[in-house]
Amino acid sequence: MDWIIAVVAGIVLFVLFSPLLMLGLTVFVLAPLAHLARRPAMIGRSTFDCPFSRRRVSVEFLTSPDAPRPTEVRACSMFPDGRIRCEQGCCDLSESAWAPSPATPRFALIAGDTAYR
Repeated sequence: MDWIIAVVAGIVLFVLFSPLLMLGLTVFVLAPLAHLARRPAMIGRSTFDCPFSRRRVSVEFLTSPDAPRPTEVRACSMFPDGRIRCEQGCCDLSESAWAPSPATPRFALIAGDTAYR
């Protein structure tokens, strides 16, 4: 009979302390690792008149969140086969800017990104 009480007490302690253990793991391990991780590169799309080919092109740029300019051209409508054969001078002429998510509520935009709700 004593072993049943020990097992039940162990299960109760596990149920009570496992959320605290997960919270501690998140705060002290996962959050610092997330701040140390490198920010991933993102793809930005744009359509413009290319000053080099003098045509209207749609371009996919590979850009980093920290960089003011795109780093390379991933795809261009000028080269439908996927191999970019130009010198990618449009990377020097363009800028990377970040817009708020479309899921951001309107009242947050009016309040200067602060939602009092």
